[in-house]
Amino acid sequence: MTNLRIMTFNIRGSRFDDGENIWPNRARLNVATILKHAPDLIGFQEFDLGNLAFYRDHLPGYEHILGPGYNDEEPYQYPAIFWRPERLRLVESGGFWLSETPEVHSRSWDTACIRSAAWARFELPGGARLLHLNTHLDHVSELARVEGARLIARRLAELWADGGPAVVTGDFNCIPGSDAYQALVAAGLSDAYLAAHPGADPVMTFHGFKGVAYRLKEHDMPGRIDWILVRGLQVSASEIVTDAEPPYYPSDHYPVTADCVL
Repeated sequence: MTNLRIMTFNIRGSRFDDGENIWPNRARLNVATILKHAPDLIGFQEFDLGNLAFYRDHLPGYEHILGPGYNDEEPYQYPAIFWRPERLRLVESGGFWLSETPEVHSRSWDTACIRSAAWARFELPGGARLLHLNTHLDHVSELARVEGARLIARRLAELWADGGPAVVTGDFNCIPGSDAYQALVAAGLSDAYLAAHPGADPVMTFHGFKGVAYRLKEHDMPGRIDWILVRGLQVSASEIVTDAEPPYYPSDHYPVTADCVL
């Protein structure tokens, strides 16, 4: 058996003008949070080249791939996958856009902006294989979220030809029980957080740089929109990571971890 800690983390890329919450003011805390929780495998969303420059200097223990660039124009963001090479060996990787023409940088289904997914297949010590797919669904169009989830399910079916274990990470911009969530569950995935905390919803992963004050002050709380979904993995623990150094937070989303056995 192999134990792995998996993380999903929307890091709110360096390209955004967020006032006091700009990337340089929280980059150190962002990296410190990752190092403290020491994931073996990470799916990042809203990742850009400014983040990559900082991570190369401060997360030297990880290797990475970047999936297809998303957003309508440069500078792009990327669905990024990071891993510890002593725990996982990359076998192959790829990616696609969430559209009716997934091999082309394109948009469909009234999506607010172009979206994409990255995937990587790993070999673990002992020879076991693990497939990881990371994505970021649209924040406006429900149709785009549902169709994007269905496309991911179809691609997973192709990539799962060997029937091996798999993990899907992402910012899905919708809550458990939504149509997009159900499309992925129907594809054979299960929710790692619910496996560790049955009946725990509603909890939140987006907080808009406000922490718990967001939950207290905002009426339209989006809830748990960042998920780790698994197949063929036993979940022993899962956590919504609320580390902060007020007034700064690592991101406007909380990262989520899952400890898994395969």
